[in-house]
Amino acid sequence: MKLFLFSLLFLPITLLAEGGLPDQPYIYVEGKAEIEKPADMVTLRFNLVARNADQAKANQEVQAKATRILAMLDQRKVTQNDVIAADLKSEPQYQDEETSSRNRGKVIGYIVTRPFTARLREVPALPKLIDELIAIGGVEFSGIDAGLAKEKEMQDEVWDKALTNAHERVEKTLKPVGMKIDSVFALSPVPFPEISRRIFQSGYAGSRFTAEEVGPEPDPTQYRLPPVTISQSIHVIYLISPAK
Repeated sequence: MKLFLFSLLFLPITLLAEGGLPDQPYIYVEGKAEIEKPADMVTLRFNLVARNADQAKANQEVQAKATRILAMLDQRKVTQNDVIAADLKSEPQYQDEETSSRNRGKVIGYIVTRPFTARLREVPALPKLIDELIAIGGVEFSGIDAGLAKEKEMQDEVWDKALTNAHERVEKTLKPVGMKIDSVFALSPVPFPEISRRIFQSGYAGSRFTAEEVGPEPDPTQYRLPPVTISQSIHVIYLISPAK
């Protein structure tokens, strides 16, 4: 027997907002799924920082070190698509940084900052790369994030698992009461009453993609990456009828 024998009908947002529910028997269910995988890539986020009384010299120092870093990443076969270094920030340092902006005194130097994001797809090379970056000097790390090279495929897989979970939960509920699924009336990664609100909410993603710390504290000579967890919820309205 095929698992999914239904057609999908995505209702207009305006109809859902007005309470457009089916005019025949239906059941509303939430399907959930989660996949946990070992991290197979890592993203480094760091700033290259130079301080100098002369703004031009601070910039020259940053750019010279940036050249060394880019060459180092090339040698480690980190592709250009996996490196972002497109920004540059220069700001003055004042004699008294603690006071208000009007009373800081004279400018005593400049800070030039160039942020880097580098995605490393060979995780075992992480410790040595970090040591080499720090040895350059002026490198300030802001984060090391575990990730999956096939994140999109994992998101598709967890979506399918959540949909399967919703279908199985409905069948388990309907069978004892002599009902069956006819079709899908609507489905959404968020509860239907919240669609209007969430569609305008910036930063929303249907899947939850996290790296969760587990186990004991890492050995200081190693970088022990946490597993990556991808979670998905799907809200489905099924049309139902008496089983024959």
